[in-house]
Amino acid sequence: MNLTNYAVSKGGTGTLKCPVLDSVAKKAGCSAGTLYQIALGNKQPSAKLANEIHRATRGRVPRGELRPDVFGAPPATSCAQQDEATA
Repeated sequence: MNLTNYAVSKGGTGTLKCPVLDSVAKKAGCSAGTLYQIALGNKQPSAKLANEIHRATRGRVPRGELRPDVFGAPPATSCAQQDEATA
């Protein structure tokens, strides 16, 4: 799951003023603006920040989704598994 989808799944909008992204940013130790730029794909997080985002989202946004070059791409999941995870 990417950052925007995560924010929307938690009732946010995925925009710059999104309270969900703001909360994740605070937990991850970065600004909401930085996190928003990462969500848009305009900025790449450091390996450390990718780990912090992974931790802040309780693994819902895999670090490999953010930095596949460092951590490898996350395993593909079926739609049924994704639906189960959001239920």
